[in-house]
Amino acid sequence: MDLPLSPSDYQRYEQSVWLLQEVVNQINKDFRLQGFDVEFSGEGETAYRELTDQLKPVIEYMLENQTEKFWNLIYGIDLNERKVREILFGKEERIDAIQELTDLILKRELQKVVIRMHYSGKQLP
Repeated sequence: MDLPLSPSDYQRYEQSVWLLQEVVNQINKDFRLQGFDVEFSGEGETAYRELTDQLKPVIEYMLENQTEKFWNLIYGIDLNERKVREILFGKEERIDAIQELTDLILKRELQKVVIRMHYSGKQLP
């Protein structure tokens, strides 16, 4: 069975406030282990951007000041370490590596929520 995780599905999910609330819960679960919390206003139009704007400085701070916590977070979220290392240390110069990491983290957290809902039989937006 294919899970609904195509790029168009991600775009649709990013517009769903209640689904993003579940993503915030997942993010907080993972980030709290590293001592960080995320707030969420629930504003539909700007919800995904709001999450990005909150996570980006936290990720940047962790990379600069708490490298071990950053890698613990990456493992806890179950991100592809090779992708993370390529963004951070790859030969290709990145315009905004922190933004790329933030997007990668948000997409993985969204994916975890969607997979959990899919297998629990809940209706996805």
